[in-house]
Amino acid sequence: MTFGIMSLASCSFFRIKPEVEHPITTLTPPETENRRPSEIGCLSLMSQYCNSLYAPGSEGNLIIHQQKGTPIYVLQGKTRNGLHHVFYELSRSKIRNRDRLPGDFLSILRAHRYFERLENLIHREPFEKMSLMDRLEANEVEQEVEHLWNLAISDTLIIRLSNRFPEFPRIPASLLSPEMGHFSRMERKILLSEISKAIWRDHPNWKKVSATFEKLRRTYLKLIPSLPISPELKSDWLERITSLTLVLPGSLPEIVDQDCSSTTMNAFYYSNLNVLTVCAGDFNSEDILITLAHEMAHALDNTRSLYLFYKSSLLSKKLESFNQAVCETPSKPVSCTDWYSFKSKSGELLEAISGFEPDLKNFNRCLKKESYTRPLDDEAITRFAESSIRQKIRTLADEEAFIRITQPKLPLSNGKKVHNPSFLNPCHYLQTQWSNEDLSGELSILTAFTMDYRCSTEKEPAERLKRSLDFVSRLFAGIEAEMIAAEGEFSERKDLIDEGYSSPSSERFADSIGSLAVAENLLEIQSTWDRRMTFLASNSWQCNGPSLASEFPRESEVLRRYLLDTHTDGEDRKKDMLSTPIRRALGCVKDFEWNECSLFRSPDMP
Repeated sequence: MTFGIMSLASCSFFRIKPEVEHPITTLTPPETENRRPSEIGCLSLMSQYCNSLYAPGSEGNLIIHQQKGTPIYVLQGKTRNGLHHVFYELSRSKIRNRDRLPGDFLSILRAHRYFERLENLIHREPFEKMSLMDRLEANEVEQEVEHLWNLAISDTLIIRLSNRFPEFPRIPASLLSPEMGHFSRMERKILLSEISKAIWRDHPNWKKVSATFEKLRRTYLKLIPSLPISPELKSDWLERITSLTLVLPGSLPEIVDQDCSSTTMNAFYYSNLNVLTVCAGDFNSEDILITLAHEMAHALDNTRSLYLFYKSSLLSKKLESFNQAVCETPSKPVSCTDWYSFKSKSGELLEAISGFEPDLKNFNRCLKKESYTRPLDDEAITRFAESSIRQKIRTLADEEAFIRITQPKLPLSNGKKVHNPSFLNPCHYLQTQWSNEDLSGELSILTAFTMDYRCSTEKEPAERLKRSLDFVSRLFAGIEAEMIAAEGEFSERKDLIDEGYSSPSSERFADSIGSLAVAENLLEIQSTWDRRMTFLASNSWQCNGPSLASEFPRESEVLRRYLLDTHTDGEDRKKDMLSTPIRRALGCVKDFEWNECSLFRSPDMP
């Protein structure tokens, strides 16, 4: 069987360990390069690759041999004994790195003989060799392994919570304080972060991610000066790429995600931190060149531009200074004179954050998923802003946060009153740090309330609380309104998208700019085969295995119109990936209709 320039070798088995096999297919380069590669259709090339990836005997697993360089492994299927490869690799890494896990967590796992059970699970017999009782036992072991892992996490958190709050074991769950709940949530993030670093930090696949990231950084730094954008934007983009950081999935408590650090196939860029990560399920199942290039491009999009605009504003700096002062030195509160000055100038400070203009507006308009969006008028902006802040304040009010923060002593269930460590101290209440707080986040809201309440001249406590809440509601509704107006037609807020006021462009922006960096990397590869295989292996996530969607593609495209997804859909996403620079690098022809948005043809060009 042959297609294009590919040849499909006979089906074989890739042996990870003597008793564990993967059904796998090997793709090998042709004996001679095709001298007329431009005759091959680009979309057809991708379709044929996907057919090979999910051909009988392959089932989502490939070994791709290159003419130069080491083989590329694509492992998106299952082992012969029915386990997803990414789970199998996660399990092996847990076993191999068990001694690096947090000591309190590890001791609980060992007490329940977790690792012996995990070994039994990943080396179980293939399904075709199981009897009914074998299958029942296999199911029990699989459920047990998952339960014991989650049990160890919850038990570790109970121990840590008891260390932080010695009274915790004697308090019924219904009487736990919000502070304990906040601490438990924060400590869970810290624990998951410790676990993720222990499992993945020295994994060879993660080392490949790091090497590819640095290579792409060099590509971007070389590419940006050649783009048809203003000198000011070039300088800005160069600085953003230079300061961009790659981190292990879940390695920072601020971005921890248990699924991302285990088996999820995805990647994320965090605009408020300027860091990105590739999930373990992704770097253990395919090549990650395109994924990394896409996430790096998010550092250049308007979401990051908007964050930097607000972060540099005087309003943001003022609120941040109050957050820091209230949290770090609660015994030496900020002068009420400073707060009165801030209140009197809050209108001016709000006006100062209304001047944001999106970069490359026309280019981003071309990239919008929906070409037409309703004009976002003042009435809609006010409605969305007030709704957003009302929900945030309601969440805090449900916890009685505003009352707890304003009381020097709190009552216990036995009627006694004790000192309140969260008195006028929002950071203690939320069990968090003041840095990297959103402009309209919970801490900023509580800090502003605390300052206004403490500095109020109103004597009656309930009225005092009401007036401070009213001011905070107005202030942050104003902040939200300015943010929504600035986001405008490109907003990623679900309520704006649902009502037709916005259509985000950031994902297609990342695809478009990322494709330029990918094309530059591909052009450095001399062999056409290796170039194409590198691109296709990085697009393996776009291949659908046997399913209703792959069997009935046109019907599935109709249904996708009703799904909320900021990416382009199905075949359209593949067409987006096959931009003009990519097609040139691959040496294939355009065999599809698509309105490509190109930065080099945009009216934004200087």
